[in-house]
Amino acid sequence: MKNITIIGAGLTGTLLGILLGRQGYSVQIYERNKDPRRTFVKHGKSINLTLCKRGVSALEKAGLGDEVQKLWVPVYGRCLHLSESQIEIQPYGNYGEALYSISRQELNTLLLSVAQKTSGVSIEFGLKCVGYDLSRSCISFIDENQKQNERPFTTLIAADGVYSAIRSQMQRNFGFNYSQYYSKHVNKELTIPAKQAKEYKLEKNHLHIWPRNEFMIIAFPNRDGSLTCTLQLPFDGNNVSFRKLNSEPEVLYHFRKLFSDTIPLLPNLVDEFFHNPEIPMMTVRCSPWHIEDKILLIGDAAHGIWPSYGQGANAGFEDCEILCKCMEENPDNLLTSFTEFQEKRLKNLNAIADLSENHFNEIRHLVTDSNFLLRKKIERKMNLLFPSEYFSLYSRVAFTTIPYKQAVELEQIYSRVVDELLNSQEIILDPDSHESEKLIYKTYRRYLR
Repeated sequence: MKNITIIGAGLTGTLLGILLGRQGYSVQIYERNKDPRRTFVKHGKSINLTLCKRGVSALEKAGLGDEVQKLWVPVYGRCLHLSESQIEIQPYGNYGEALYSISRQELNTLLLSVAQKTSGVSIEFGLKCVGYDLSRSCISFIDENQKQNERPFTTLIAADGVYSAIRSQMQRNFGFNYSQYYSKHVNKELTIPAKQAKEYKLEKNHLHIWPRNEFMIIAFPNRDGSLTCTLQLPFDGNNVSFRKLNSEPEVLYHFRKLFSDTIPLLPNLVDEFFHNPEIPMMTVRCSPWHIEDKILLIGDAAHGIWPSYGQGANAGFEDCEILCKCMEENPDNLLTSFTEFQEKRLKNLNAIADLSENHFNEIRHLVTDSNFLLRKKIERKMNLLFPSEYFSLYSRVAFTTIPYKQAVELEQIYSRVVDELLNSQEIILDPDSHESEKLIYKTYRRYLR
């Protein structure tokens, strides 16, 4: 059997282990943390995620579609809480398109359990990777007793996250390019209990958003009726920031100013605000992702992105599917597999990194802008008129498996159609009229014939 060593038993590393095990590889996974199924996991570090077609496709390849479906809540659009009295629903599409809200911890638990039942796959917890020695083909670890030990490897795949120890050492190699970019905003987890969600009649199958320009709350629905929230504030600053809000009166004062309608929804607001950690958002870009056929970066270790487009886990899962396909097509040539994998993924992940940063600003500022809302209405009309041809950029990313870079390139064409229509007085006055519909049809056909 061919031996593969994976560093990191998070979402990407564990799914990769399952897929490779089913391809006949002998897979050893090492994880720095204790087994989350046997230890208490502190709340506040596992903000929910949304799965989309890309991630679901990879999970189905591993035979996990039915099991994962039991853990998620379908989300059919955004519910924007613009003020205490003004709420607006924005569906994701015209045909019931949905994202799937799921607990990161529950998904990781499922993947770990399946991995350990997969022939050829084993997982060892409590070993923190601190580096590798390529000349001796060994990895250095520190165990829970702070003792250093080594393990041999044949081929090493680093799925150890955005602060990857393997990538950190690769950065010292000549020709390795690396950059990181932090958002000034960070996230903090808050909770809306099921009782409050039911009492205030929060739509269960929607992502709830309180956009306030520089500040925002996003709430993800859970199966038990509760919602897991992400509070996004600047980390530092002269006005409202996590550094400045350092007392209970200040937290409550600013929440009443910014998010007054969330106060009754968050009975544990103060306690969670001061006890849950701030989670940064960081974009990581690097290349090359591999050293010959010996070491490969994957997932966040290769391409950390902001979570605003909901593509972090989905991109990692898609990595797994594409890498395994490359390895299947080149069964006796890992160097070719790794080279092809990087060629297929690097430009695409740079594209989604850019989109994620732009989308973060879009959600906070543009979701209430009249021009932005009109643009979205035109896009939905175009999709209704040309259902097999046209999808909005968001739909191409979330509800298809079109490569990210291709999705962006298509947008450069389609945006010209929408830009022209936005200058039409007919559209501005009544975008739903029959005349407007005819104009949209003709303009689209003129550009795309």
